Amino acid sequence: MLEITGLQPVVNAVALSPNGSLVVVGDFDDDLIAREVPSGAERWKVRVQPGRERRRIDGVFFSPDASLVVTTGHEAQTLEVWDAATGRSVAVLDIARSRGVAFHPSERVLAVAGAATIHVVDVDRGQVVRTLPNAHAGDAIFAIAFSADGQTLATISGEGSLKLWNWPALVLRSSTTLSGGLEAMSPVSLALTRHGTRAASNGIYGRVHVVDTAKGREERVFANVAQAPNHGMHAELRYSLAFTDEGNWLFAPDSHDRGLRILHVPSGKTYPVLQGEGPFYKAVALALPASMVAFLRPGDDQGRGPYGLDVWRLNYQAAPR
Repeated sequence: MLEITGLQPVVNAVALSPNGSLVVVGDFDDDLIAREVPSGAERWKVRVQPGRERRRIDGVFFSPDASLVVTTGHEAQTLEVWDAATGRSVAVLDIARSRGVAFHPSERVLAVAGAATIHVVDVDRGQVVRTLPNAHAGDAIFAIAFSADGQTLATISGEGSLKLWNWPALVLRSSTTLSGGLEAMSPVSLALTRHGTRAASNGIYGRVHVVDTAKGREERVFANVAQAPNHGMHAELRYSLAFTDEGNWLFAPDSHDRGLRILHVPSGKTYPVLQGEGPFYKAVALALPASMVAFLRPGDDQGRGPYGLDVWRLNYQAAPR
């Protein structure tokens, strides 16, 4: 639907609005740019400089109603909230080292993984209203996600410890440690099914781990190759997992991070969805309500520029539900 080439800054994060009409890109030079889809016209551009300090943008997230955009940085001292229509600053929150953000599907609430603490943010007031320190016994939280029914919050630590919390009480429901060398996994994505009965996570080694949360055990491990040809291990494809509504299918990165595949959890089978012509993709955003996906890609297999932005529409012979 949209292809933009020749981007010179090191693009690093991308978000696609739930209806697919707006794509937002963040880069290493603290620029945040929103473009309309499919025209590619620039809607707005802002500099993310809280405290006048330049910083890298590692994550960009849309609210479910597409009214807000959130930016995060792994080493940053703040998290920022923006008006999606205009780029106007809505709030700057003192949450350091935020690696993951999850909007509640129906409440005006944001859950943030900041270092080892879960922060609950009232987005209308622009304030942290609750914290849960040491949620993983001091380990840093690498990813966070809500179930679509809004009753479960999931977090995963850098050591592969997956925890499910009852919402809104934030009472621990279950804890599972993923297998397979997770001490070096560094989770980059986390997803839940509608009712939180399955969870999925992936990391720098490319494996996708699916957990049966009711039984507290791993259900499937899908192999993958996170290396692009002639390129070292990379974990750019953060926030790259999404379950379909009924929970049996899971979107995930394809081999060499060159595109997207869909995994059938009950059978363990995998199916290709799309592959780009570039060396690999370094960031992805999924908008399943609009059947759309956005990718950022480098100019060569070493990850250098100029960079490109691709937005695809997915057409199904039999649409996953």
